[in-house]
Amino acid sequence: MWVNLIVLFAVLTLAGAVMWLRPNAHDRRLGKVRSAALAQGFKLYSLAVPDTSVDGRVGGKRELRTLYRLLHAFSRDQAPAFTVLRTSGVASAYLPEGWVWADDQRVRESHRDALASFLSQLPEHYSVVDAQADGIGVCWDESRVEQLPEVRETLQRLASILSR
Repeated sequence: MWVNLIVLFAVLTLAGAVMWLRPNAHDRRLGKVRSAALAQGFKLYSLAVPDTSVDGRVGGKRELRTLYRLLHAFSRDQAPAFTVLRTSGVASAYLPEGWVWADDQRVRESHRDALASFLSQLPEHYSVVDAQADGIGVCWDESRVEQLPEVRETLQRLASILSR
């Protein structure tokens, strides 16, 4: 009797460990989206951004997001360096309502109005826009693989704006 209980306990422990390691539906969906993005030429990075929730702002917390980036060679004198993120209840200088600068870097003065217009037209599923000398990227809700062409087009529009 005790032997049967010990064997049953061992089997249940092993089964529980296997089930715990198995990815859930959300993780499988993210894996498909990210694999497709890599196959389509996106570069994926982890980006730590300020948590814009009330608790995050008070506690100075940061969130880890996945940045979908396209490499782009900006001219040396036009190279941007800024990150903006979507928030609620706060606005930053030169940005439309609902967007804030993530750090001390800003867009060049000649691109302020174009960037503000670009951001005001972005759908809600975009949460971060990042531009650096080597490329441009966005964080989005990663809901469907079918949205990747839209993400690419959005990044190409941003690159065009910042290359003028």
